[in-house]
Amino acid sequence: MKIALATCFNIPEPDIDEALMLESFDRRGHEVYLAAWEDSTIDWSDFDAVIVRSTWNYPLNADRFADWIQHVDAATTLLNPANVMLGNLNKRYLIGLGERGVPTTPTHWVYPTAASSLRDILTVKSVIKPVVGCGSLDTRVFEVNQVDEAMTWLSHQAKDREFMVQPFYNSVNTVGEQSIIVIAGKPTHRIIKHPRFSGQEERVDGPFEVDEYDRIVQMIIEPIRDEILYARVDLMMDDDGLWRLSELELVEPSLFFIYCPAALEAMIDRVESLLS
Repeated sequence: MKIALATCFNIPEPDIDEALMLESFDRRGHEVYLAAWEDSTIDWSDFDAVIVRSTWNYPLNADRFADWIQHVDAATTLLNPANVMLGNLNKRYLIGLGERGVPTTPTHWVYPTAASSLRDILTVKSVIKPVVGCGSLDTRVFEVNQVDEAMTWLSHQAKDREFMVQPFYNSVNTVGEQSIIVIAGKPTHRIIKHPRFSGQEERVDGPFEVDEYDRIVQMIIEPIRDEILYARVDLMMDDDGLWRLSELELVEPSLFFIYCPAALEAMIDRVESLLS
């Protein structure tokens, strides 16, 4: 089969999964290519499947990227499928998950034009990040005594760009953020990340077992379990010791296959099954 791994022009950082994915698909007898989603010369219908991987500049062109998702989904098999990814581009998806009973991180939603509201919102050390974003792009941490600085920073962002304000959990410096990778609806491995913010490097350890987190992971992915090729469930421990969903990544997360090559083989199995 002919497979495209969707990436982007001028990728902002190396994709740690890329080389292993190319080698593994090739070894399994598939033609596999890297293809930038912004490349207007590509006929996506030439591929049997397009797997979205390192499209890490999409927050800068979110509307165009959403159009691209729908275009490719109509032309070939897109993985994850369009309905799954489109619902995951804006982090307001956390509201729906919370309504289903998933323990999510308490969140305030604010536009730069309402930056003054941070005086009431920023009562604890907090993380401010865009609702459409990936990696550490425009993500900042502010102490309570930095309200004025936070207001100034937020007010200088694009006026139509919404941001979210969440409490900073000290556990990210101790137990770290638990990233559980899900392939074909099944958790395969867990990575511990110490999240980065603007200008910082990400530290990653693993792999670790996933059994302890299986119940909450299954609760989170239950409605889409049979639709997805991959997912990454990022959990953080709040100050009371409760695991809360930080993000459910369904578009372009690193899947850390170098820590668990068997998960990549399971993903290729799933792709082959979907296309057979």
